[in-house]
Amino acid sequence: MKTIDALSRGLDVLRGLEERRGQSLAELHRTTGIPKASLLRILETLEQSGFAWRAIGDGRYRRSVALIFRPGIDDSLLRIGEIAAPFLEGLRKKVIWPSDVLVHRNYRMEIVETSRRQSNLNVAVYSIGYRVDMFLSAPGRAFLAFCGDAERDAILADAAAHPPVLARSRQVLAGGELPAILEETRRLGYASRDPLFGGTDDKEISVSDDGIDAIAVPVQHGDKLLATMNLVWPRKYKLKAQIVRELLADMQETAAAIAAAAEASTEKRSTE
Repeated sequence: MKTIDALSRGLDVLRGLEERRGQSLAELHRTTGIPKASLLRILETLEQSGFAWRAIGDGRYRRSVALIFRPGIDDSLLRIGEIAAPFLEGLRKKVIWPSDVLVHRNYRMEIVETSRRQSNLNVAVYSIGYRVDMFLSAPGRAFLAFCGDAERDAILADAAAHPPVLARSRQVLAGGELPAILEETRRLGYASRDPLFGGTDDKEISVSDDGIDAIAVPVQHGDKLLATMNLVWPRKYKLKAQIVRELLADMQETAAAIAAAAEASTEKRSTE
């Protein structure tokens, strides 16, 4: 029986896509042997049909999470990044500064999408999968402030059993600062990055400093906290007060739109 060559090549590409690490155009060219011009047309077709997506954070192509079936794996966390991409790019174009969307995974906040790569501004660029400290980062504090009591207790229990590497994190926990920080975050509607946080969870700011400041808001649908979203800028510009005053509402609107789109996607998939 004669096969359809174009369809066969499209399926080869789809099989070659990895939904987590992703594949670049060059990598797909090497693994499939398909010319790059043809690959681009196939990938554009897969994207338009909802079978693949290209992350703005690293430019890699991934299989749509909607195609994945792996019992025991919560693919809703993966899906958030896929859904968030156009919203983050829209926000960046509106407010200039880039953002990340992060989910809670294994007691850290993990980037699932970022618009930093699209920004021509002087901000550190972290890749999808980068993990940050729960107690000093703006996204971590936003998650702790707005998550349920049971989830917060589990995170604190893990920190007690496995103390953070950073001295400032241990100080926040042992010194009793955290409840007041989280209460202020709830009152203000956003979390702030600790001034002694340099961007990594294993090196002090005196050793590694990405030079940015950030605020973060919850990505929340009703009482369901899905993720957090930040806005980042170079710390040296001392823009926090201005950004809160002028851009917080845009951030919250974008976060709400991401949450609504994620919930709609979940409901649609549950009825299919």
